Amino acid sequence: MSDRTVFTMRAARGSIRALEEEARRYHVAPRTLAETMLEEGIRMRRHPGVVFVDRGGGRDAVLAGRPRLSIWQIVQVARGNRSRTATARQLSLDVSELQRALGYAAEYVDEIDAAIRENDEAFERIQRLYPSVPTRASRRPRRAAASR
Repeated sequence: MSDRTVFTMRAARGSIRALEEEARRYHVAPRTLAETMLEEGIRMRRHPGVVFVDRGGGRDAVLAGRPRLSIWQIVQVARGNRSRTATARQLSLDVSELQRALGYAAEYVDEIDAAIRENDEAFERIQRLYPSVPTRASRRPRRAAASR
């Protein structure tokens, strides 16, 4: 059984025209675009500072002002660090920006985990095709030796 339902609403003619124009631009049905906009709008209201951008593979959640850094990428780095401060410093984020990203990720865990998994799988495919590509371990910066 589907978790979808019908929802009817009134909207200004200008808004409907704009929706139809955008739908044509993206080659989707207006109802599909409206559903996407509704879902993203709810998410942005629940998580101020999170916005959505177009990527080659679809829409991606990012921090406002940081469109090149996806929320899933922030989470991936955070999982590899000992502290939030270290993660924020590594990504050149304020701790409050990091908190916003992690708050969004906590609500949409399955989506974030799927994006990380897809990225890992793509990296593994590239390594199989091109064995000379550096491994993840060789891409990590080395830590400075502790002074004696």
